Amino acid sequence: MNGKTRLCWEDCLFLIIAAFFFVGCIASAHRSGKVLDPGQVSMSGSYLRAENTEEPDATPVQLLAADCRVGVFRGFDLGVMHTWDVSQHNENRYATIWSDFKVQLTNRDNRLRRPIISTGLMKGYVYHSDAELHITTLPLMLSFPVNQRVTPFFTYRFEKVSDDFVPDDLEDERSTFLLGMEFNLIRPRPGEWTPKLGVSVGTFNSLMGGEGDRGLTLNLGLCLDSPMR
Repeated sequence: MNGKTRLCWEDCLFLIIAAFFFVGCIASAHRSGKVLDPGQVSMSGSYLRAENTEEPDATPVQLLAADCRVGVFRGFDLGVMHTWDVSQHNENRYATIWSDFKVQLTNRDNRLRRPIISTGLMKGYVYHSDAELHITTLPLMLSFPVNQRVTPFFTYRFEKVSDDFVPDDLEDERSTFLLGMEFNLIRPRPGEWTPKLGVSVGTFNSLMGGEGDRGLTLNLGLCLDSPMR
C-alpha cells in the first residue's frame, strides 16, 4: 500500500446521499466554486425546492431555472440566470432575474486534490408586482476536485433581502449553508462539450432574512460546458 487514500465516484455518491439524509431535504446552488476558462461557456437548467421547517404544512417554494456563464479572464467569470416560480397557487410570484460574477482566489490551475476558494457578488430581482424585492448575496465557496469526474463543495452565502437595489443596512440578513457535489458525466476531452450533474443540499435561517422561518433546500442541475481553452 502506498499510504494514499483515493475516493472513487461510488464513494463520493454515497457521501452526498448520506449528507442529504443526514441534514434532511436541504439544498442550494448546484455549481462548484471552479471558474470557467477565458472564453469558455456553460449553460444549465436546474430545479430548486425550499421547505419551511417552522410550518410543516406550508406549501414549499419550487423554482425552475436556466442560466448561462462565460469565462472572461483567468480566475473570473460572469453569469446570468432566470427562475420561474412553479409553486402551487403562487402564480409565478417569485420569478427572479439574477446576475453575478465569481472570482477564483486559489488553485487557478485547477489541480486535483487541492482546494479551490472562490468568492464574488450575486444580485437578484424579484419582479412580480406583488413581491418586488432585491437580493444581494456575498458567497464564499470551497471546492475540492477529487479527480476529473467528481468535485465536492461547500458554500456559505450572506444574503440581504431589501426593497432597494443597494441595501441600506446589513441587519436581518439571510445566511445559507450549502453542501454539494459536482459530477462530470463523461471524462472531459479536448474539443468536446462536457455534461455535468450538480446536486446540493442546504439550510437557511429565513426566506426574507432575520430569525424564524428556518428552511431546508434541495437543488438539482444539469450543465453543459464548452471545451476548455
